[in-house]
Amino acid sequence: MPDAPAPEIAVAEGPTSAAPDVAPEPAEPASDPADFSAPAPAPAPAEADAVFIEAAGGGLPWVPFALNLLLWVVLAGVSAYLLWGATADLPARWLPAYGPLMWSGVALTVLGPLMAIAVWLAARAGRPAGARHGLLASAMARGALVTLFGVVIWLATLYALDLHATGRFL
Repeated sequence: MPDAPAPEIAVAEGPTSAAPDVAPEPAEPASDPADFSAPAPAPAPAEADAVFIEAAGGGLPWVPFALNLLLWVVLAGVSAYLLWGATADLPARWLPAYGPLMWSGVALTVLGPLMAIAVWLAARAGRPAGARHGLLASAMARGALVTLFGVVIWLATLYALDLHATGRFL
């Protein structure tokens, strides 16, 4: 089936001395849908997103953040072990281990942003001045996510211990 000619678009002619001469761009050839050799180009992200995506993918190690999350899991396990003896008559908050466990949770909460800043400073020192964009945002986002997940794991453990102490745990 022959291709139909493209319709012509009427353009109003007016004074052209005020407008600069612009050469029309050549039309791109129509791509064949059966041609899989050339993939379609991906849409470019916005400039701010591109900087964040680049920084998140390169130069920041995950090891400190994974160790921080591991510390949260250890705190949850130690809390479960030390507060398992709580009952409805003697709640966990009256056990001797409760205070140090709470202060440990506060310390880990403060450690999250401090560790993210330390990782940022280390990554920033190892990069040239032009390649430092987005590192702080990436480090702080990773630190915030690890701290959020750690706090949720720890609070879920404390809630499960409370259910166990009151006899409502399944």
